[in-house]
Amino acid sequence: MKINFIVPEIVRSGGIRVIFDFANRLTNKGHEVTLYTPVIPFNPFKPSIKFNVFKHQVNFLIKQFWGKPYMPKHIFPYCFKIKAVSAINNFFVDNADAIIATSWVSSHYVNKLAKSKGKKFYLIQDYEIWNSNVKLVDKSYTLPLNRIVIAKHLQYFFKEKFGVDSKVIRYGVNFDFFENKNKTYNNKNKTLLFLDHLLENKNAIAAIDTVKMVKQKYPDIIVKGFGIQRFHEIPGFVEFYENPDDVKIKELYCNSDIYIYPTLFEGCPTTPVEAMACKCAVVANASAEIPYYIKNKETGILANPLKKNELFDGVCYLLENEKELQKISEAGSRSVREIFNWDKSVNELEVLLKS
Repeated sequence: MKINFIVPEIVRSGGIRVIFDFANRLTNKGHEVTLYTPVIPFNPFKPSIKFNVFKHQVNFLIKQFWGKPYMPKHIFPYCFKIKAVSAINNFFVDNADAIIATSWVSSHYVNKLAKSKGKKFYLIQDYEIWNSNVKLVDKSYTLPLNRIVIAKHLQYFFKEKFGVDSKVIRYGVNFDFFENKNKTYNNKNKTLLFLDHLLENKNAIAAIDTVKMVKQKYPDIIVKGFGIQRFHEIPGFVEFYENPDDVKIKELYCNSDIYIYPTLFEGCPTTPVEAMACKCAVVANASAEIPYYIKNKETGILANPLKKNELFDGVCYLLENEKELQKISEAGSRSVREIFNWDKSVNELEVLLKS
């Protein structure tokens, strides 16, 4: 099959990693896959124009020329074709058997394409209302596209809110890379890890508040953080890594004891799954897809997002119960390998695209 993906722009994020992995694996199965990205990123506030968006569009345009896509530092490996085009329309997008929108903005463009561009699908990884025209975001979920969601809770959410059906196809994780065969538990000075992120729904400030409280109770604790950049004020005791590559991120997971993830709402975040695969115990809010793959005090620790100190209590529980920490770390690693299976996911997508 000839399969086209449409992305709003290429950035280093969990969502783009999922798209790259799907495209890579479809390519390896013998399909002709092309990823299209606009030379000028879509305006999520359309028809309004925001100065910061316009500035970003101009900067991005300068980095791309003659159809050569701008690739951020540490971008994920890929074996498919990538085309930067002036517009997502019938002239610039080749005919295909299937075309997949990957964001609410790209869904509107895909909806307008001719039938010759392929059967139309919409890969939904979140309810994308941040920094956007919410009316157009909501409209995207009712367009006549075949909806694919990466999480069970998103399937329920879109059915309840918009009355639409969707197919659940989880992403997978590269367990050949994200693994830890020689896990060493830090018996003396435990290490905590967290992610700093711009989006409010990721709730990074709660992770920062939690590590402050833990550090006050356990002064010898080691705390590390990472992110594309520093979006919040990071305490001086935190060893922070800005825009690390995958090798460094894996090292952080493997050498940490507990990963704190306080999300409030999103699709199916990748970093908790990667951490669990590397036998780093996860303490997370019982939000998004997390309760669907973490069993409290069996494969991770779930906190009530409405109760302020439950993340702190969960971290303290593991710090004070070494056997529980090790049991949960090992069980969590086994469980995600069963749930996030790339072969199963790509086979399901392939069948859907052909059907």
